[in-house]
Amino acid sequence: MILTVTLNPAIDKVYEVTSFAVGKVFRPSNMWATAGGKGLNVSRVATILGAQVVATGFLGGSNGQFIRAQISKQGIKDAFVEVEGETRICIAINDPILNTSTEVLEPGPTISAAEQEKFLQGFRDLAAQVDIVTISGSLPKGVSTDFYGKLVEICHSLNKRVLLDTSGIALTASLVAHPFMIKPNASELEAIVGKELVTESDVLQAAQELHQRGVDIVCVTLGGDGCIAVTNDDVYRLTAPTIEIVSAVGSGDSFVAGCAVAFTQGQDLVEVLKMGMACGMANTQFAQTGYVTAELVEQFKQQVVVQRY
Repeated sequence: MILTVTLNPAIDKVYEVTSFAVGKVFRPSNMWATAGGKGLNVSRVATILGAQVVATGFLGGSNGQFIRAQISKQGIKDAFVEVEGETRICIAINDPILNTSTEVLEPGPTISAAEQEKFLQGFRDLAAQVDIVTISGSLPKGVSTDFYGKLVEICHSLNKRVLLDTSGIALTASLVAHPFMIKPNASELEAIVGKELVTESDVLQAAQELHQRGVDIVCVTLGGDGCIAVTNDDVYRLTAPTIEIVSAVGSGDSFVAGCAVAFTQGQDLVEVLKMGMACGMANTQFAQTGYVTAELVEQFKQQVVVQRY
């Protein structure tokens, strides 16, 4: 079983708008509203792939009730903590003609100290019952930057692996707790190490630096160029053929979901990384955020090429 953590979930609304431009009025040709936030994208993809998933975090208000109803329909176990504030809405405007995606992300509610304590009390019990934990996305207002680190430490005490997918100060502050795996993209990696990474060699060196700081797997995603993974045993370079993209929103979350599912299946690390890549690729074939099919994942997995540095 997989436990996903989404502290700042959202209703993700995707509008498909042809020739979108600032300052004009548009009527979307399509609209999708889903239970979102990075961790819930992970939850949805992992469930599609057949995993049992329990999802936790903070939910509040009518938006929170919408999300609870959605994840229940999807077969995801609801372990969210109810809060006073209103869960946020995040909007993505996808233009299939210009091949662009414009996002507007609400900040979400402020989480009280009492609500945080209630979450922490329940988190240990949840983590003890699962095989692996994924922690994804931004921290909500009111939550300290070391909060993810606290969750990682709890998981360490239970001998549970954590796949951490966040950025900025939330990621930097969590590294001291030594999460099992992190998945920065190139720009997020630049922010961590505090310097521009011009070449692939620069990216590799920065990833190795983070690995030496106590992260077992540092997987740097490079969009259409694949990914670089620094592990305890080796350094891997994963690539795949170029594909047409409908929307890349949620592909990073799909990558995490694929890795988590493969880990729970006892796959070796190369297969784990290939599954992550395949899920990220499959997600690009749909306008919905964080969505794949098992058939597409298997198809793309066969196309992923893994090389050792």
